[in-house]
Amino acid sequence: MLPSLSSASPLTRHSSHIRSLPASAPLSQTFGQLQQPSHRRTPYRHHPVPTRSPLSVAAAEVLPASSDADYVHIARLRANAFYENDRSRFVESFKKKFVAQEMESLKERTVAGPYGQLCECLLARPEEDGQQVIGCIDIRVPRAVTGKHPAGVPAEDEKGAYILNVVVEEDSRGQGVGKALMREAMSRAVKIWQAENLYTHVEADNEVALHLYLTCGFKEQSSSSRFDSSVSLGKLLLLKAGAEAVNVG
Repeated sequence: MLPSLSSASPLTRHSSHIRSLPASAPLSQTFGQLQQPSHRRTPYRHHPVPTRSPLSVAAAEVLPASSDADYVHIARLRANAFYENDRSRFVESFKKKFVAQEMESLKERTVAGPYGQLCECLLARPEEDGQQVIGCIDIRVPRAVTGKHPAGVPAEDEKGAYILNVVVEEDSRGQGVGKALMREAMSRAVKIWQAENLYTHVEADNEVALHLYLTCGFKEQSSSSRFDSSVSLGKLLLLKAGAEAVNVG
């Protein structure tokens, strides 16, 4: 059975490789959307400082997903990340169902609906390959723009955007792709979707993801624990960054 992701909580799941998949809404949840801005295809180019051998590092182009082919690539990337540690004999069947469901969900929540566009999905490609998708990220648009409050943002903040679903392909990790995705998502949230504050969740023991967010200008806003006896296991941090963080490093 395909895992059902609870809509009762704005939690996100983060692993050591900057993967984060939503626990804030079922994959079948629809969002709706306004027409994309005419300049939406202007790419952000990121040339990371090599952390492996120089030959393994490629510049990344980050831009909004817009086609069925984009959604298929993103859905497959998320399925592989979600089931990365699953060694059951049924895992390929699970992935196939996940891809079909997530692809439809992506199209539904990034097309025009009653509230306009509530979510935008960005993807990362290596500049030398215009078809391959090596990463993705989602932005939930502020209530001030749509009239509908985005899950994960404190109720009192009508100009807050929520960033989630950061996934980087295994072979592309450690090359700055996650940071490129975060930077472009933050920039679009502020400059296009008029956000004054940015929010995300991270597990306290996920040092890699936490370091990424902190270097992008996020600071701890609050925390909660899913296990009373735990110290860091299961402890979820709500992180916040102001619009000024878009100009940080």
